[in-house]
Amino acid sequence: MRTRIEKAGAASNRAGKKPVVFLCLLTAGILAGAVAFGGCAGGGTATSAAQVGQGTASGETQTDLASPAQDVLNVVYASVVNIAVTATVGGQSGTGIGSGIIYTSDGYIMTNDHVVTLDGQVSSGQQIVVTFSDGSQAPATIVGEDATKDLAAIKVNKTGLTPVTFSKSSDVKLAEWATVIGSPLDFRNSVTLGIVSGLDRSLQVSSTQTLTGLMQIDTPISPGNSGGGCFDTQGDFIGMPEVYLPPGSTGAENIGFAIPADVVAAAAKALTGK
Repeated sequence: MRTRIEKAGAASNRAGKKPVVFLCLLTAGILAGAVAFGGCAGGGTATSAAQVGQGTASGETQTDLASPAQDVLNVVYASVVNIAVTATVGGQSGTGIGSGIIYTSDGYIMTNDHVVTLDGQVSSGQQIVVTFSDGSQAPATIVGEDATKDLAAIKVNKTGLTPVTFSKSSDVKLAEWATVIGSPLDFRNSVTLGIVSGLDRSLQVSSTQTLTGLMQIDTPISPGNSGGGCFDTQGDFIGMPEVYLPPGSTGAENIGFAIPADVVAAAAKALTGK
């Protein structure tokens, strides 16, 4: 059986290659029909707040039921951005959507290299627009790239930004909460919650490239999440969503991978000099 890998960046299908790599980028036209609904219907056995917290104050019950992602969002909401890339590929206009994290308050942003190169299809001449959590936008330029680690630094002419706080990878524990924020399918500022499922994973992402030391997460990620942030319960950055195994072709359920914080931090320092 062939294993298909999708990077949390572009959505294209290349049959016959092993492995097939899809970026967490979004190309125009794939949104139609991509909406699904879910919820609680009659006939189920729902557990009420009163049943969960019998004998406790309502405030305590609310604390017990609160998602850990809510506190994380309060800390890092302004530190994750949307990245739109436009370039000419093979004589035609190509567009991709990804995510990024703010590295410094004066405009340096980190993302995946496959986001800014449209899965390696362009090396120069691309137009990059960053959209911030408040809806404001700014053009960006590429400062540096490390294709071997699939990381890139870009720069916007903007100050007063809120950078992420990097955790140490050695502090990340198996089964701890992992909150991802990014732009899956260009739904900006989306939040998903899961746990750290594994550490120090290796994954072949192309015929010539194998990524090592990856953090495995079961937090749902989709095309467009690439380059965004994965955070612990303190709101510290623990990894950058990179790839996932799509259920339709692998039978996998919520198996995703992120580049550890230490690797991103080292690349950011090397690429920006900061």
